[in-house]
Amino acid sequence: MAKLRLLKTGHGDLCLAEWDKTQPETIAEAERAFGENYTAGRLAFRLDGPGQTQAIRVFDASAPEILIVPAIQGG
Repeated sequence: MAKLRLLKTGHGDLCLAEWDKTQPETIAEAERAFGENYTAGRLAFRLDGPGQTQAIRVFDASAPEILIVPAIQGG
């Protein structure tokens, strides 16, 4: 199953959803979770394997894993 995870600064990550491309109801739930958690100040990445990361702005059900991270802030 594919996974949607949220990186929590200093606290590891949280699995928000899992989906199976052959089960539309799981895709709908994962897409909803993506929409709720991909907010201003966060970035999302499709993870396809070592060195194969792509920034995304919309949920991609074909991704094996999606990671939402807080934007890096400097000062």
